[in-house]
Amino acid sequence: MSNRPLNTLPNQSAELGNLLANTIAGVVSAQEKLDRYTEQRQQAYQNTEPGQFALPPIWYLFKNVSLEMELSANVATVALSDNPNEEGQPHLICRTLDPTMVSLYGYQAASGMRVRVEMEPQGFVPIKEHVVDN
Repeated sequence: MSNRPLNTLPNQSAELGNLLANTIAGVVSAQEKLDRYTEQRQQAYQNTEPGQFALPPIWYLFKNVSLEMELSANVATVALSDNPNEEGQPHLICRTLDPTMVSLYGYQAASGMRVRVEMEPQGFVPIKEHVVDN
């Protein structure tokens, strides 16, 4: 295990937890952009003058997203502060597989792992109906 601060790692490296969280956030962000675009198209469709040609918007949904990555990995002790007396926490540091890295750094760069992330919507929140008492 290396004992170096996380900010001194090469730029192409990332901590596995951050990599997975940012990957999932990217998929969620893409779905939100599609939803906003479709809402804008819905408004334009509703505002079309009678007698004019307009296509209704199409709703897109990332129903089942499956992402698979092959990475080389190593464990690094990451110092959370600059205090030399404070013990760092172990993190799994990943980088993309690269034949050049294997030839330069040997087995450490060659040891790899495969990460598979699967996402699917878990349904929707039902709309509450307001009941008016008469």
